[in-house]
Amino acid sequence: MPDDGNRYEVLDGELFVTPQAAYGHQYIAATIMRLLYDYCRTHNIGEVVGPGAVVWDDNELQPDVQVIPGRHPFDRKTKWIDLPVPLLVIEVLSESTERRDFGKKRDAYSRLGIPMYWIVDLDKRRIAVWPLDAASPSFASTSVAWTPRADLPPLELQLIDIFGMV
Repeated sequence: MPDDGNRYEVLDGELFVTPQAAYGHQYIAATIMRLLYDYCRTHNIGEVVGPGAVVWDDNELQPDVQVIPGRHPFDRKTKWIDLPVPLLVIEVLSESTERRDFGKKRDAYSRLGIPMYWIVDLDKRRIAVWPLDAASPSFASTSVAWTPRADLPPLELQLIDIFGMV
């Protein structure tokens, strides 16, 4: 792929080209990563990265944030395809990606068995929460909870902590 600042993703033979994310988009993604990080470390859940890649067969999607189960210390040789399927995938909406994020990407993440998918809407200041087995998302406008394992207390994020500065 060309090194032109765009994000390139391939899904079922279709190429998605997205312009470089705006500051607010990246700020929100980084804020969510920071809020997830301590919880994941404390409970030995996995690694929080973003943006990253979910790679399978001839497909590659690049979510804004993902939680990869297990410990995967930095190693230059680790390839995205060698990592397990994420526990949580998060996309921050852009005008150009809304239909794709709620449609084809959600379907792909579901096919892969990713247990939880969040779609963060900056304009509406809410998060669509889409568990694997749900036909449609629920929408959180004050707080969002994530329970990666039944033996753990949920991580509850206040949306004011995510959207407060943007």
